[in-house]
Amino acid sequence: MKATIVMLSFALIAMILAGPADAQVRDETILTYKVLSEEWHDLIAGVLDLTEAEAEGFWPIYEEYSTVKGALWNERIDVIKMFLTGYDTMGAEVARGLLGASFEIDSKMVALERAYADRFDDVLPPAKVVRLFQAENKLETMMSMEIAKDVPLAKK
Repeated sequence: MKATIVMLSFALIAMILAGPADAQVRDETILTYKVLSEEWHDLIAGVLDLTEAEAEGFWPIYEEYSTVKGALWNERIDVIKMFLTGYDTMGAEVARGLLGASFEIDSKMVALERAYADRFDDVLPPAKVVRLFQAENKLETMMSMEIAKDVPLAKK
């Protein structure tokens, strides 16, 4: 997941460069990503409190999961960049297309999480699998909230 956070940090810089004049990334957003990128792995490890045997089975699957999830976050950031790039001139058809792309990414994300929940069940007790997804959800919600603060609503 570290790669995802680093990618999001670069995406934020791209948002500054590509977005409309009034879409600025705040220092708080950059700080949030910096802290999360440096501590994501440790936060997940701390929440799960894995035994040595659990860790041996979990981390390879989690790294694989993080890579795939990072690609989906790349898609999400691409949609945000397209929105920001066309913010001042975007027509209804393009706006609706971006919304559809966003829904598609959400569907892929849920499918990924369901598939990997089953794989995590093979190496962790159910309560730890639930805790993993709760922790991921909280961390991703924090990231999404920061992005939302910096991306303006679509024009009327």
